[in-house]
Amino acid sequence: MPEGLHKDRGFYRIGYRAWVFEFLSKGTTLCGRRFSAWSGAMAGMMYAKTHPDVVQVVVRNLGLLENRAFSTTEASRVFANFGRTMSDYFWLGGQSREAGYALAEVEADLANFQKLCSGSTGAILATGHYGLFEFGALVLGHLGYPISIVTHTEPTRSLSQWRADYRARWGAATIELGTDAFSSLRAVEAIEAGRLTAMLVDRPTSGRSLLAPLKGGTASFSMSPALLSWMTGCKVVPVTVRRLPTGRYAIRSGEAVQADRSQPRDIAIRECSLHMAQALVGDFQRDPLQWYHFEPLTTGR
Repeated sequence: MPEGLHKDRGFYRIGYRAWVFEFLSKGTTLCGRRFSAWSGAMAGMMYAKTHPDVVQVVVRNLGLLENRAFSTTEASRVFANFGRTMSDYFWLGGQSREAGYALAEVEADLANFQKLCSGSTGAILATGHYGLFEFGALVLGHLGYPISIVTHTEPTRSLSQWRADYRARWGAATIELGTDAFSSLRAVEAIEAGRLTAMLVDRPTSGRSLLAPLKGGTASFSMSPALLSWMTGCKVVPVTVRRLPTGRYAIRSGEAVQADRSQPRDIAIRECSLHMAQALVGDFQRDPLQWYHFEPLTTGR
């Protein structure tokens, strides 16, 4: 199966444009959340029906979490869930902060975040392509916690700006990573300024990565949070956002981990990364059909 299978599709190349995102944001606002969620699920199922090779990629990726054979029907539900999630993402773009926050169901004690923000150094919120992963950072921004979201460059400059503006409405800043060293320094500066800094870690595209053991094989996780923890002394908090059957989103944080500076650097970074990955995988297993990976991940043991 060739790398980049999903991103090579015309649907991806055409759909990931600022004007499309703006159109869908206005459309979901006009149609309402319930109808938009149904439409998103149907669009996801249609995509799965017309792209069986991508469905097979998802089948294999799901097998990493549970070490069992997932059916194509189960894998197709991943696409339906993704469609519902994206419809909410666009719908939220046209809502007030209060309407958006009404969808939040915070499982973690918010005092934990207050404690993390009380010191001179911030913390890293490590999350994955699971549920509506941006929603947690947007909610925390709305609650007044200083937060930055680290992201890679979008397919177009205008889309990068659209998504940055979207986050800014909720009080969340965007740190766009580039190929230069200065982009990484911006993340360090945000942490040292006391900001929570959210990062996706289950699909590393550059830098150091760790092959974390799963029930059905291994998958790559970024070691960047642990490296930043080593550099700044900050904590790494695993966080997930899961869509509930009620349509609300449960935000859950795991136990904070930190790179132990009393150990050799490489060992400390690896152990911190492993603890982070294991915590996230445990949450992904709560509902594997909300783990959104449409390109091949590492398989086998």
